[in-house]
Amino acid sequence: MNRGDRVVLRRAWWRSVVQIAVGTTAVLLLTGGVALLLVNEHQSETLDAELTAVLAVADDVDDPPPGSYLAHAGADGRTEVTPAAPPGVAAALTAAANGTVDDRHDVDTPEGTYRLEISDRETGRWVIANDLAALRTDQRRVLEAVLLAEATGLAAALAAAALLSRRSVQPLAEALELQRRFVADASHELRAPLTVLFTRAQMLAAHPAASVDPDLAEGLHGLVTDTRALGEVVEDLLVSAELDRQPERDHVVDLDDLAAGVVASTCAHAAARGVSVTHDPDPAGPHPVNGHAVALRRAILALVDNAIGHTPEGGHVRITVTGSAGSVALTVADDGIGIDPGRAEELFARSRHDDHGTTRRFGLGLALVRETARNHHGTVTADGAPGRGARFTLSLPRP
Repeated sequence: MNRGDRVVLRRAWWRSVVQIAVGTTAVLLLTGGVALLLVNEHQSETLDAELTAVLAVADDVDDPPPGSYLAHAGADGRTEVTPAAPPGVAAALTAAANGTVDDRHDVDTPEGTYRLEISDRETGRWVIANDLAALRTDQRRVLEAVLLAEATGLAAALAAAALLSRRSVQPLAEALELQRRFVADASHELRAPLTVLFTRAQMLAAHPAASVDPDLAEGLHGLVTDTRALGEVVEDLLVSAELDRQPERDHVVDLDDLAAGVVASTCAHAAARGVSVTHDPDPAGPHPVNGHAVALRRAILALVDNAIGHTPEGGHVRITVTGSAGSVALTVADDGIGIDPGRAEELFARSRHDDHGTTRRFGLGLALVRETARNHHGTVTADGAPGRGARFTLSLPRP
C-alpha cells in the first residue's frame, strides 16, 4: 500500500474515531446531566419532605434534628429560637417567623446557606432552618460519581471505536490495494502490445508508400502520435500503481545525472516538434538526493514532456539543478503558453485536462510528479504567467 493510500485510510480511521467519540460524549453528557438533575431534584424533595414532617410535630424549639434549628412565633407575640442557633441563623429564623413570607426558600448567612421551611399552625408559626452543606456534599459526590462513570464509559467507547473503526476501514484498505494491483497488472499486460503497436506504426509511417499519399502519411503520423500518447498513459498508470512499492528508496541519486538522461531521451521528440531541450549542469554539483531513480526519472520526464507539449515551435525548454544547505531544486522552465498562477494547484489534479497546449495533455503525469515528490519528502510547485512560459520546481531534501 502506498503512502497516499495510508494517509487516506488514516484520515478515514481518525474521522470515524472522532465521530464516534463526539457522538458518545454527547450521549454520555446528556444522560449524565439528566441523571444528575433527577438525583439532585430527588434529594431536594426528600429534604423538603423531611423538614415538613418535622414542623408538623414540633412542640418546642429545644430539640431540633441534627443540622437544623427551629423558631416559633406564638400568638402572644413572643418568638423563640433554638438556643444553639448561630447568630446569623437565629436572625434569619426570627425574620421568617415574624415576617410575611410563607414559602420555603434558601438564605445565605455568615454561617452558610440554610433552607427555611415555614408552617402556620394553630399554635403559631413554626420555622425550621436546615444547613445545606450536607445536601451540597451529597450532590457533589453524585456529580463525581457521574463524571467518573462518564469518563470510564468514554474511555471504553473510544477503545471500542478505535477497534471497530479499524475493522471497518480494513475493507477499504483491501479495496485500494486490489485496485492498485489491478492497475499495475493491466498496465504490465498493455505495455508490451502497445510497444509493438508503436513500433509497427513507426515502420508504416516510414514506408515509401506513405510518402506517395499525403493523406496516408498524415494518418500514419497521427497513429504514431496517438500510440505514443497511449503508451505514456499506460506508463503513468504503472508508475502510479507501483510508486510506493519500490523497495530501494534510500539510494543516493544525482539529479543532474537524471536530468541529463531525460534530455538525451527527449531531445529527438522535442526536435521533431521544433522545440529545444537543454540542461545546464551546476558547476557546484553534484546534487545527490535519497530516492528511487526510476520514479524520480519518470517525474522529471513528466515535467519535461509537459513543457514540450505546451511550447510552440521554436520554443525552448531548460532544465536547471541548484542546491542549498538542506535541499536540491530541479527546475523545468519553458517559454510556451504559460499558466495562470492563481490556478497552479489545479495542474496537479489527477482528473484535470488541458486543451490549451499544442497537444491535448492530461493531468495524470503532473499528479504523479507531486506524488513522487511527497513520497520523497519533497515538494513540487508551479509558477509562470499566461503567454510568458511556465516554471515547475521539484525540491527534494539532501541526504
